Amino acid sequence: MITKNERALLFLLSQTGSLKRMQFVKLMFLASKERSLYDFVPYQFGPFSFQLYQDMRHLEREGYLTQTEDEVHFVDRIFPRPDPWIQGGISSVVNQYAQYPEKDLVKYVYEQYPEMTIFSKIKKLTTYYRNESGITTIGYEGRNIDKFLMILVENKVGKLIDIRKNPFSMKYGYSKSQLAGALEKLGISYLHLPELGIESDQRQNLTSKGFADLFRRYAIELGTKEDLLDTIKSLAQKEKVALMCFEAEEKDCHRGVIARRFREEGLDVIAL
Repeated sequence: MITKNERALLFLLSQTGSLKRMQFVKLMFLASKERSLYDFVPYQFGPFSFQLYQDMRHLEREGYLTQTEDEVHFVDRIFPRPDPWIQGGISSVVNQYAQYPEKDLVKYVYEQYPEMTIFSKIKKLTTYYRNESGITTIGYEGRNIDKFLMILVENKVGKLIDIRKNPFSMKYGYSKSQLAGALEKLGISYLHLPELGIESDQRQNLTSKGFADLFRRYAIELGTKEDLLDTIKSLAQKEKVALMCFEAEEKDCHRGVIARRFREEGLDVIAL
């Protein structure tokens, strides 16, 4: 299956044939600003998308493109096209910027989007400090990995605390090794506390009342895990931490039970 964004990726590449990898990423970034395609995070050479690179690997396996360390090449074959509106946005970007030398394209993107230069090895046009502490909570339901990571960066989170019992996901970027690796690239540390998770079989086919009962039992069980809660509070005195699980809404997740306990103790906990 070729996704909407992968169709856009292929259409952009088909307009140029081949591109330097950095040029390709910057053009896709500009096209995404035009048509809300990929999300990006600031990285070593400006805007970067983990999902974009994953899609490139997928399309390479499917035989639609080839890659070297420095270049991306379109394979001349029929591919499913994006809708005309997306094609128009991409064509506009290609017509305006594809002829820019790589250095000039990078300079243009940096000047237009300085917030994407905060971790750049080339030039930082905006300062960024992780100088905050405290506790936040976050879920990844409905968020691709780049959007999720950008929320952490924007909120100056220094440590992600994964409280899933089993840190595995079919959604790209959220299994333990993938997530820890992406976080490390952005200067965010990862800590897994499976003892604070809930076994998946306890969550199956529950009604609203069933979830309420589950969370009530979980709140009682937290009384036996004071050492782990103290660890979180201690870490949060030094940097901003984010308690992470799946559900989009804190109230639908066991992280909400932990957050409620902390709030009852007088701590300020922010839901991201």
